[in-house]
Amino acid sequence: MEISKRFDRILQLFFILQSKSWVTIDELEERFSISRRTIFRDLKSLEEAGVPVGYKPGRGYSLIEGYRIPPSRFTHEEVLSLLVAEKIMQQHETQYIKLHYESALIKIKSSFQVQQKNTLVEFENKLHISPKSSSSEYLPNVINILLSSTVNRIIAVVSYIKGSDTLPSSRCVEPVGLFYESGFWYVLAFCQLRKDYRNFRLDRIKKVSLSQESFSMVHPPLDEIRNIDSSKNNTRIVIKVDREFAHYLFWERQNFGYLSEESSESEVTMYFDCAEHPTSFVRWFMKFVDHGEILEPAHLQDEVAAILLAGLSKMKGFNEAQPSDKQ
Repeated sequence: MEISKRFDRILQLFFILQSKSWVTIDELEERFSISRRTIFRDLKSLEEAGVPVGYKPGRGYSLIEGYRIPPSRFTHEEVLSLLVAEKIMQQHETQYIKLHYESALIKIKSSFQVQQKNTLVEFENKLHISPKSSSSEYLPNVINILLSSTVNRIIAVVSYIKGSDTLPSSRCVEPVGLFYESGFWYVLAFCQLRKDYRNFRLDRIKKVSLSQESFSMVHPPLDEIRNIDSSKNNTRIVIKVDREFAHYLFWERQNFGYLSEESSESEVTMYFDCAEHPTSFVRWFMKFVDHGEILEPAHLQDEVAAILLAGLSKMKGFNEAQPSDKQ
């Protein structure tokens, strides 16, 4: 049993090396949850079997260029996982990603055995994912151009519409990377106009092209900038809601940085580290205002009251229906 387990691990190790340009020991430790000594022993086993494993200080391990063998047969679970992924990608908002994923998947399916191909046909109509939005909101080549800009360190020129504007403005940006969050694709880029990092929603980019100019500086990794930005701008929010009503907040609270909660017999106190604008949180919380209150920061409770009063003042006949103070 132990020999079989080690063989499967060494085979997985080979395919990981074949699938990436370089792999570090730290990555392999995390992937297999084994010691470095065991990883070195497995790498040596590959070399003894004739697999040309190369090493470069500072980068890691790789297979010598040109060495390839066909992938091993897929398991039943892997085939079903690919089917689920295919269904999800068929509803992807970005046409560019959807089309190229389908092209890559066709190549993967070509290596399936007959029984595995039959399995895909059998399950084809047993899984359905409803579409959420139209892919026409994004330029067909926007992701391709922005990724090319990032990799080749060439400044991109975008025609962008801010949320508060109706007409686009031209920006020269240095893209650091792309991320998908809350139903939208964003590019985080250094904006030469603002001299700072900004997030640009891809559906608001109406034109994009590459300039002839190189980046003005070397930028930190995407996750590092996002972590710094989020910790700098987040708002700590504490709310209290009736216990029997708290479950209604469950599905949407993650969008506003939900952290934890404390329950008592009649109430639930929830804690948030909100990356959205505080007013966005307030507008969401308004749906539950009759069963809760904002404890911190205090000015958000005032904002809730101001919105309620403004809404009531616009209701026809509301003021007339109120009892008069005059006796």
